[in-house]
Amino acid sequence: MSKLYILVILLSVSNCKPTNSMGNNDNTSSNTIVKQDISKEMIEKGFSKGTIISSKSKDCPYILNVEEYNDNLDPVNLSDFFKTEVPAQVWVKFASLRRPSRCNDARPVSILEINTRKE
Repeated sequence: MSKLYILVILLSVSNCKPTNSMGNNDNTSSNTIVKQDISKEMIEKGFSKGTIISSKSKDCPYILNVEEYNDNLDPVNLSDFFKTEVPAQVWVKFASLRRPSRCNDARPVSILEINTRKE
């Protein structure tokens, strides 16, 4: 009878060990799903994925690259949205401008809405 109790206790203890790998996979997949949902929602609202890089030209301090286009864009009103630090990854809505370009490598655009993108 005591052998049976020992066997039951050993089986109970061996089944109670936590598994670390399952928790990490569930968390990673849920983060990916959340990012995909946010991405889909922003695209439905009319935003485009963009990346802002610093330019060496003093006339156009920043260049905006949008994934949908092969163009470099010159956001002329970027300082209206970000006073101090400009994020690298953004969601952006913009409109083309019919005016002379400030820089040779990009066409001027006016930013209508912009949000920081986390990836």
